[in-house]
Amino acid sequence: MRLLRSLWIVRCVFLLALGFASLSIANTATPDVQPIFGAYRQGALVGLSLPAQAHLRVDGQRVEVSADGRAIFGIGRDADHVDLFLALGKQQWQWQEAVAKRQYDIQRIDGLPESKVTPDPKVQAEIQQNNAQVAQLRQQTGLTLVPELPFDWPVMGRISGVYGSQRVLNGHPKRPHFGVDIAAAEGTPVLAPADGVVILAHPTMVLTGQTLMLDHGAGLKSIYVHLSAMSVRVGDEVRRGQQIGAVGKTGRATGPHLHWGVSWHKVQIDPALVATPLP
Repeated sequence: MRLLRSLWIVRCVFLLALGFASLSIANTATPDVQPIFGAYRQGALVGLSLPAQAHLRVDGQRVEVSADGRAIFGIGRDADHVDLFLALGKQQWQWQEAVAKRQYDIQRIDGLPESKVTPDPKVQAEIQQNNAQVAQLRQQTGLTLVPELPFDWPVMGRISGVYGSQRVLNGHPKRPHFGVDIAAAEGTPVLAPADGVVILAHPTMVLTGQTLMLDHGAGLKSIYVHLSAMSVRVGDEVRRGQQIGAVGKTGRATGPHLHWGVSWHKVQIDPALVATPLP
């Protein structure tokens, strides 16, 4: 009887050791997963093709995987790597991907009056409320369907501002420019770059004026700023190419243009890397 019990204990220990060894191998091996859209680059949107049953997390954020195995995630402006976790059945992988760095336009302006650097406290409080509302909407789960890529450009015109640029006023770094500015005549139609649902239609934000936001699914959202008119309301479903507004200069704008921003959950990415390349 003692012999049988001893053999049973040895067998259990062997199986446990074998199980831990298999898990260790799965955790340390890097799966051969190459992007089918985008690249591991600052400000980019990356698309992967995975088995539909896969579970993926990027920097701790759960990633939707469509029925045909498509998954997307964004990379921040200053990221130097992303942490990925993939589970498929009993197998698990955890690894890092290095992120290619970009050079951003940094402008340093000194000698400005303090009123130009620090807004009035009452105005600043309203700006913070506006920003908090937008940030909350960006992080909402919303639609789970993975959108079709690439996006179309919502309006065509001269690119007057690029993603990632930043001003340092009197030595104080201001918020980076998280979007693309497209100069166009006031009233020029602004079109939905992809299918989505309207989740924000604000008429009077302090900095951005008339502001729209669309949810495209899987955490991907887009925002349209300084509009002169809005053609849709919160809850409306829109289709790629449908007019959603018109170019304007509402809010803090020096001339008519569209500020177009794109985000994946709370990560703000470069719209130019999501859209069809310009000719």
